Amino acid sequence: MKDNIENLKNNFLQELPLCSNENELKELEIKFLGKEGSLKNILKWIKDLSDEEKKEIWVIANKFKFFIQESIVQKREELKKEKYKKIEEKESLDVSLEFPLEDEWHLHPLSLTSKLMEEIFISLGFKIEDGPQIETEEYNFDKLNIPDNHPARDVWDTFWLHDDINKERKSGDKYLLRTHTSPVQIRTMLKWELPIKIIVPWRVFRYEQEDARHTCNFYQLEGLVVWENVSFWDLKWTLDTAMKKLLWENTKTRFRPSIFPFTEPSAEVDVSCQICSWNGCRMCSMTWWVELLGAWMVHPKVLEYCGIDSEKYSGFAFGMGIDRIAAQRFWVSSSRMFYQNKLKLNEQF
Repeated sequence: MKDNIENLKNNFLQELPLCSNENELKELEIKFLGKEGSLKNILKWIKDLSDEEKKEIWVIANKFKFFIQESIVQKREELKKEKYKKIEEKESLDVSLEFPLEDEWHLHPLSLTSKLMEEIFISLGFKIEDGPQIETEEYNFDKLNIPDNHPARDVWDTFWLHDDINKERKSGDKYLLRTHTSPVQIRTMLKWELPIKIIVPWRVFRYEQEDARHTCNFYQLEGLVVWENVSFWDLKWTLDTAMKKLLWENTKTRFRPSIFPFTEPSAEVDVSCQICSWNGCRMCSMTWWVELLGAWMVHPKVLEYCGIDSEKYSGFAFGMGIDRIAAQRFWVSSSRMFYQNKLKLNEQF
């Protein structure tokens, strides 16, 4: 009987490697350890043995049973690992490989224009500052000399945050989507780190009727210089230089008197239309000039609001629409086209 169990073990060791899945393992286990299995068939003759032989055979049989069970468990784990290995090989991705791309990525025209503007002003000694897009009424209006009852607030059709947020807040503390990047200028001046020479690009929001030059969400770049003896001549030279570098050397600028609550004196700045070349078009409203900037000397009250001595220091500020400048630079007839996912337009850049 010992020899029979030993032969049974050899048979099991020969058949076990041939099992390639879970079902075949179960069938093998039943074949050797089931109620009608090979081991049971051998042990049914144990009753004819002596007591000493029975004890010895039972020990051998139990060891063989445990050997089969452990071997099947081990084989099951091997099959599982082999299965996952095949899946990994099938689904593996070599990230080091280079794949030919049909459509390579590229920057949006607004991003290209913004980066170029930043490079130009950095070359003129400016630093870049940024601030939150959700602002308080105080920074967006009050500290810019535009109090709650000032008629100039009508110029900025403002997106206010929901009443559930603002209803418990006092005037000046209410939240809104910034209508310009000027709040960043206020935040910078409040630091009192003079001299100040910064630009502030990025997104602003106004509820405007959309046309060739206006959108309710657009990109703006503002600049601020504060130090001793800063004059309007410094402002004019800075903008003339920047516009000629940004557009072309033959670009002409025109300053028109204007009124802004946070500046004195103030000016609107036009550039010669690059799209129609003095022939008139929709972008310039047939006037040959496109309004691109507002420029001004910082109002003494604004400096005082920020704790800066207006008798000792002066400053100038300017703001321009990146969308309009991109349209001029790339000869696009409407700045709205930049937001309409027009692939024929964007893929040119």
